[in-house]
Amino acid sequence: MQKLLRRTAQAKVQAARKIEIQRSKRRSENRKLRNNEEHVRSQEVRANVLAARTARRQDWLLGPLAPRRDVGEKKETYGAISGRQLRGMDKPKEERRKWRIVSGDRVVVVEEGHRERGKIGKVQEVRKEAQECVVEGLNLVDVAIPAYMQMGQSDKRPVATVARPIPLSSVRLVHPLPDPRTGGLRDVVIKELEFKYGRRYIAGLTPRIWIPTPPRNRGVELEDHDIDTLRIDVEKRTWVPTLLHEPMPGSVIDELRNKYSKFRDRHDRDYLEKLEKEDEKAVEKKRWGELSMMTPLQEMHAKRQAERQAKGAPELGPEMLARIGEVMARNKKEVMEKDKTVIQQM
Repeated sequence: MQKLLRRTAQAKVQAARKIEIQRSKRRSENRKLRNNEEHVRSQEVRANVLAARTARRQDWLLGPLAPRRDVGEKKETYGAISGRQLRGMDKPKEERRKWRIVSGDRVVVVEEGHRERGKIGKVQEVRKEAQECVVEGLNLVDVAIPAYMQMGQSDKRPVATVARPIPLSSVRLVHPLPDPRTGGLRDVVIKELEFKYGRRYIAGLTPRIWIPTPPRNRGVELEDHDIDTLRIDVEKRTWVPTLLHEPMPGSVIDELRNKYSKFRDRHDRDYLEKLEKEDEKAVEKKRWGELSMMTPLQEMHAKRQAERQAKGAPELGPEMLARIGEVMARNKKEVMEKDKTVIQQM
């Protein structure tokens, strides 16, 4: 039995260690990919900045003789960014924060120096991994569409205008609240939200003010058909669990877990009794092996120990108690005489 438990525990530990190694490798690979992509992106941004500085200096030095840059290969894509710069990098889980902003919310850009600061828009998409959101009509940029992406598309233009994601830390939720002076509704910028009991509330206010979540637009309208199962049949309760019967037959365990799997820790009663008998036989065999290798002195001690165990714990009878009392009285008398002698010497 102990061997089986030890094997199961060891198999679980090894499986957990293997999973942790795989997760570590996956995290390392994701970190490398993220670093490489960030390196390529930073190189593109640096090249664009250097090109812009060069163009500005040429325009300042040459004036009307400065070369035109919106010609040739860049005639239609001049000033557009690449798709790699459109989306932010995914952040590690320990650096992510729950902003409680969802699709459909109205937000305002509050970042200092942002070109869209003070403007309000509706959130189209929230990217929790990158900690950013796409706001409808805000932060629009021109993106260069590669030739291979234009194949099979009806729109053959090499440039598309899309909304560039804005970091969630740069926006704040806007929600209409009643104005105590006028009695009407006015838009209020909410600095921070808290999530309790499955709802969003304005943090730090008592009583709490509930901020409802915008309804989700599923986009697909479901139609009823004659072959659909009725809702009353779905919600009908056909089985009630009780303590008198098992919720499922014991044979289901064999279907969920291989009967001979090393990870299995639930076994049949007959199999457990068989293992316990094998353990008892192993212990008995080990004990007889030790007895067969005893010296005469060890055999005598083992025999005496077996006799004492057979007799059991001794019971104190009247004679034994009287004898113990005599010894205690004699010892007490001797102790008192020693104490008197010590006191006289002092």
